[in-house]
Amino acid sequence: MTRRLTRPLALTATFFASSALAAGSWVSLSDQTILGPEAAMRAQVAKLSGEACKPAVRDFKTPGLAPTSGLNIDEVIRSLEKMLATLAPGDPARAGLEHSLKMAREQKEKGTKVLPLPVRREKGAMTFETALKTAEALVGTPGRQATGSTSSDVAAALAAKSPKAALALLLAGHRAKPKDPMTLVNLAGVLTLSGLPREAIAVLDRAAELGGTLPAPGGVPGQAVALTNRGHAFLGLGRWSEAQAPLKQALALAPDLAEARMNLSKALLCSGDVAGATRELRVALRRTVAPENSDLIVTEDTPNTHGDDLKPREQASTRRAARTLFDLSRGATFDLPQLKLPRDRREAISMHGQYEALERKGEGILNGLHARATAVNLSQVLDPGERRWFELVNGVITTSVFEPEVWPSYQSAYAAHYALHKAFRPLSDERNKTIEAGMKALPSPHTCADVDRVYDDAYQTYMDALRPYVKAQEQAMARFVSARVKFETALAANLPDPKVRAAKRAAIEASAKSSFYGPVVYAAVLLSDVPGLFCSGQKVQEVPLELAELPTLDADPCGGLLSTMKMKSKVPSAALKASGLGLSWSLSCKKIDIELSTSSLLGTDWLGGFAQASLDWNGNATIFTGVKAEFKLPKGVPATGGLGAKEGLYIKFSRDGVQDAGMRVELKGSLGAGPDASTGLWEGKIEQEFGIAAAVAYWRER
Repeated sequence: MTRRLTRPLALTATFFASSALAAGSWVSLSDQTILGPEAAMRAQVAKLSGEACKPAVRDFKTPGLAPTSGLNIDEVIRSLEKMLATLAPGDPARAGLEHSLKMAREQKEKGTKVLPLPVRREKGAMTFETALKTAEALVGTPGRQATGSTSSDVAAALAAKSPKAALALLLAGHRAKPKDPMTLVNLAGVLTLSGLPREAIAVLDRAAELGGTLPAPGGVPGQAVALTNRGHAFLGLGRWSEAQAPLKQALALAPDLAEARMNLSKALLCSGDVAGATRELRVALRRTVAPENSDLIVTEDTPNTHGDDLKPREQASTRRAARTLFDLSRGATFDLPQLKLPRDRREAISMHGQYEALERKGEGILNGLHARATAVNLSQVLDPGERRWFELVNGVITTSVFEPEVWPSYQSAYAAHYALHKAFRPLSDERNKTIEAGMKALPSPHTCADVDRVYDDAYQTYMDALRPYVKAQEQAMARFVSARVKFETALAANLPDPKVRAAKRAAIEASAKSSFYGPVVYAAVLLSDVPGLFCSGQKVQEVPLELAELPTLDADPCGGLLSTMKMKSKVPSAALKASGLGLSWSLSCKKIDIELSTSSLLGTDWLGGFAQASLDWNGNATIFTGVKAEFKLPKGVPATGGLGAKEGLYIKFSRDGVQDAGMRVELKGSLGAGPDASTGLWEGKIEQEFGIAAAVAYWRER
């Protein structure tokens, strides 16, 4: 995690306006990021300073030169000399290289160790016009032929790790709208990524001169984006102290702007403040700001003891509870069957082989589930963004035992497991002593029946004493498996691809059944491990296990479909017929919704009519039609959300015909913050349905 410090982050509006960027590795921040112990992270951060604290700047007179690993003048001179040696005497590029080399040698003679790069009002600062020419030269002739750009185009270019392509698109956007300051803000971010931070500052200065209110993509103030990109550019120049002020200003406007905080962490580190850099980094690794003391501890105190206790918070890794990010409404039930146990030595003799066969059968079942769980090649099925989402979901599944819904049963299960192991040895020792004493007390001569009675009595006492531990483990393990499967399958339902979801459910099923075929069956093996009868002529009556089939997780909660899809469109222009008429549909694990609506009633843009149809996967349908009102937070506010209300008549159908009819009132609201749409502060929904008679009374009262 901490190695992300080595790569400062620029911001463009495309990061908020399009999901395409999320498919790349440019930035990977999530509220589910696991944070290691702070002291350990501080030590890791301190080791990064040598690698992280290097500027990355191209010589603006030689745009073909790759960004240097810092502006160390000896490195620059060597790079220029090497390039010059490859050029023919008449090459037109020689003049620029020779000039740059001459300037670098003069600076070295003056004792300069790092090339000075003046910006803003400093003498020799780059002009906006020169910055654009340098950027145009960097993208080359093909790049200069780009026309137009959309936020998704730029985002896709960045996702493909091609800042030069993004740069060409943004330059085309600037040519189309030369007075648009937000395009310049975005251009500045990509310039720094391309090794041109000096040019980025010149472009940001021009954006500030144009004035006007910057848009707020994704609810993040545009000014915060501009300030982040300015701090990012100062980092590219190696001016660590100067980078801090704009980054802190950006965070004052948008505290959830993790990119600004990540860059501030680097600026503090390179200024010598390792502790401050670590604190900012820990917050920056999450998408939204929340107190760390609300995190779950995901480090056990003593490794390999399963549920013994948790490490102290300051020594542990932590993450946020799954309910803060994932839908947990679609968990599956999973109940382990009870295993029949022998009542005496003779039943144990009959059942012992069956328990061992059950172990072998379980091994085959688990191998089959494992094969299903690993059959899907994630790299072929998922794009990079989906793969990162899978890793988030899977990371929570692998640490699910620490969730409050699972942890108590996890502790109880393994407390019972270790209690069984602790009791087994002294009870077996006591049994052996009893047998030894009983054999010594037998008269001489004695019969095989006498020997069997000694063993019967000793093993009866042993089995009666051990059986409560075996049953306690079985019951505790069943409660744990039930809680764990419900929680983990609810998490797995958040995976969008049905093949990946099925593979993860197979892995969850394997984990659940291993708790049965492992500790539960093994305990029965311990209990039934008795010697055969000494009177060989006697037959032992067969006692069947009568074991119920273990449940499976074959049924997909989403019916083999994508977990969720949404689409919404609206006739945009007042010049067109049906202006404001909108069509939306959504597909989820539960149902499909289709809605036709208009927002033009009474000459308003917030009051309209609607007709909505819903169909669930059980064949039930609902038609809901009436009037709706929607109020959204205005643009420019550093938050998203609003309130909505619907009121109208509904009819419900089942496969047998009309099921119900009446009136429904639906109220919903949401409030979100932070640069990504998944960050929600509050969301609520109230639905009230009235039957026919109650609906009539409702309208009369109104």
